[in-house]
Amino acid sequence: MFLATSYSLRLGGMMKTLLRLGLLTALVLAAASARAQTYKSHIEHPIVRYQMQARLDPVAKKVTGHYTLTWWNHTGDAIPDLRFHMYLNAFKNMDSTFSREEFGRRRRRDPQPWERGSEEGKWGWVDVNKLQIVGGAEITPGMTFIHPDDDNDADQSVMRVALPQPIPPNGTIELAVDFTAQLPRSVARNGYEGDYFLLAQWFPKIGVYEGAGERGRKEGGWNCHQYHAHTEFYADYGVYDVALTAPSSYVVGATGFRLSEQHNSDGTTTYHQYQEDVHDFAWTACPRFVKVTRTFDWRKEVSGEEINKWAAFLNVPPEQEALRDVSVTLLVRPGHVNITDRYFRSIFAGLKYFGLWYGQYPYDTLTVVDTPRNSATCCMEYPTFITVGTNFWPGEHSFSPEGVTVHEFGHQFWYGLVGNNEFEEAFLDEGFNTYSTGKVLETAYGAQCSYERVLGVPIPSFAWLEVPLPAFPFAGVPSIPIGPYFSCVQTPERTADRGSYLENAKSDDLARFGWEYLNGASYGNNSYGRVGLTLRTLESYLGEQTMARVMRAYHQRWRYRHPCLEDFITAVNEVSGQNMNWFSQEFFHSSNVADYTIDLVKSEVVEGKLGVYDVAGKKQTFSEKETPKGAGKNAKKQYHSTVTVRRLGETLAPVDILVRFENGETAWEQWNGQYRWVRYTYLKPTKVVSAEVDPARKLALEANFTNNSRTEEDNRAAAKWYVRWIFWLENLFFSAGFFS
Repeated sequence: MFLATSYSLRLGGMMKTLLRLGLLTALVLAAASARAQTYKSHIEHPIVRYQMQARLDPVAKKVTGHYTLTWWNHTGDAIPDLRFHMYLNAFKNMDSTFSREEFGRRRRRDPQPWERGSEEGKWGWVDVNKLQIVGGAEITPGMTFIHPDDDNDADQSVMRVALPQPIPPNGTIELAVDFTAQLPRSVARNGYEGDYFLLAQWFPKIGVYEGAGERGRKEGGWNCHQYHAHTEFYADYGVYDVALTAPSSYVVGATGFRLSEQHNSDGTTTYHQYQEDVHDFAWTACPRFVKVTRTFDWRKEVSGEEINKWAAFLNVPPEQEALRDVSVTLLVRPGHVNITDRYFRSIFAGLKYFGLWYGQYPYDTLTVVDTPRNSATCCMEYPTFITVGTNFWPGEHSFSPEGVTVHEFGHQFWYGLVGNNEFEEAFLDEGFNTYSTGKVLETAYGAQCSYERVLGVPIPSFAWLEVPLPAFPFAGVPSIPIGPYFSCVQTPERTADRGSYLENAKSDDLARFGWEYLNGASYGNNSYGRVGLTLRTLESYLGEQTMARVMRAYHQRWRYRHPCLEDFITAVNEVSGQNMNWFSQEFFHSSNVADYTIDLVKSEVVEGKLGVYDVAGKKQTFSEKETPKGAGKNAKKQYHSTVTVRRLGETLAPVDILVRFENGETAWEQWNGQYRWVRYTYLKPTKVVSAEVDPARKLALEANFTNNSRTEEDNRAAAKWYVRWIFWLENLFFSAGFFS
């Protein structure tokens, strides 16, 4: 419903009279009616409906607010209580669970010079001043703080509220909530820096009640975790109807589209935002934003040829590839106005390719916030609203801000539209988005370019050019990187992810609750890079086209819903027609690493007979240099060749082996990888010269590519590394000379 006339909280000059409230309601209804022609809800029965008013006091760094929440019990359970996330309380003191965790302590930035000495200014919290059932009892006395994840009695990031009577199956409850939010100094993508404010996870937010069978639950219950340093969020879809009041000198951006602006007599402006089919609401305010709005006109951005190409590739009707126009607003810092075009190009690339591959972005608007440099509020995703940023000097060949902008936009699909539980399965949004972002960047920009940094100073770096060596005498030696070209470093996302993966692969199983990982490095690896590499590996096994169809089918099936990992594997099996459960077990539910090696390549000549043989009924001894009578000088040599492949890691995955012979022939072998080794033998008139395991690099998660190939009787390992180091040293000296 729209703005009610029964609110009990009066927020200063925001809505002083019921008459003004009624006029605002009329404007809202008219605007919403016009908007209804362009946006149609995709959810038949939303679980949550927030109708909210909030007022920002930039001097006190405080928000006072009121909302009416309508919550629907979509299950067959009778629910005796409610649970709310009180996220801001994670920043209330150093005894919160967030602050006690190591990564939480490190996420608090040092104050700026003008902020020092203000101890109070660094803390934040949220209080519920009054909680009442609309038309019924006040239930404020029934509020208590609970800690479902640990034994920290001091943590206040989850609130439980006992109800006078249970909410019946498929019943609803309507609550009126007065709250006050004290904003912290910028921490964990929240808070303020000077006159810049980012308000995220800023109000008491109801948790998710899951019924039996949802996400594998055996029985119904609340899924409402504490705020941990390594976790993000989880909420149900619904409607947000929010009136925001801030000083008129401030530029305000928020989730959803703007229904109206009302200038108030006290020097403030009230902005009315509205959005359906989302599970969160965030906003920003700053007087120094430069506001730039452009329209993503999809008919200009996507050609008919591209529509037909992707429709055929994904096996969908061309009409399902149609996108929609989107009004994109960039709130950019004055010092970054010069890269406005780069921001919009990357945003439009995201709208285009995510839309073509997974389905159109369904909302009318997108707000993009260029945060202050090195801000703790960057970079983050919220429905129709993202925060991004770039370096002090975003060089021409640097992939900043493009990389982070496409990534944060991608979360509109992996987290925004497919609403997985980020507390419990963060990899389903971060990792899937890492994979998708890499695909978009490669398609829209080609090889990623970046800059090296020396003592924090950006130095135009070099791209290592891969040049294959001649077959002799370096047979079996991979390509050598040579030649510094001072333009950019080509670092596709699949390559950039490998460093973190190799360093942290053994720390944890990939599928794990966010706060249970060993440390921040393990959380980052298992939520981002490792999953990107895992999906690249899955793509190698399924094929690019089948993988694309899997991703689209999974995304479409779970839009506006809450999937889990097993739902993705189900989509993989159904679309591919294969049983890929082994893949899930090996790569999602373990900390095993893949490491396959060619252990031995050996060929021995078999020329004639050697030893005692029965010839014409008599025993005859042949020496090493003798050949059978009548063989002649032109007798062909025979070679007995052996190739041994070993599995050094724990991951069990099928692999291909490519065997090359001296006369140019090749042999392809397939090994299931189940045992620790396998041996292949050949008797041919030509010898084996080299062998390579996984030549197509299907296993992007391979721990050590340097042992994947070997030449016949390879005793030149030292020579191989000597050649590499010579090339590297020559380039190092050349680079030093460039700056001399």
